[in-house]
Amino acid sequence: MTEETNCLTEEEIDALEHQITHIARVATKAAYEQALEVSERVLCVDSGNLVWASRDSSKTFVAKAQPRRKVKVGQVITVRRFGVHVDDEGA
Repeated sequence: MTEETNCLTEEEIDALEHQITHIARVATKAAYEQALEVSERVLCVDSGNLVWASRDSSKTFVAKAQPRRKVKVGQVITVRRFGVHVDDEGA
C-alpha cells in the first residue's frame, strides 16, 4: 500500500496562513453580527474598555478591560460566568 503525500511549497503555505487571518476576521464579524441579531446588545472590548454594543451602533461603557494574562501550557483557568446563578444553569 503506497501513501501519497501532498508537498506544499513555501509560497503555498504562506498563502494558506494568510487565509487563516482573513477567515478568522470574517468569522468573528459574522459571530458579532449574529449575536446582535438574537440579542439587544453584546458585551465586547472597544479601545481597552468593556462596552455593551447595541444594534443601533450605540455603546455603553461597562468597565476598564483587564490586561491579558499569559497562560502556561497545561495551566487550568477557572472561568466564572457573569450574572448567571447556579440555579439558572439547570445544574
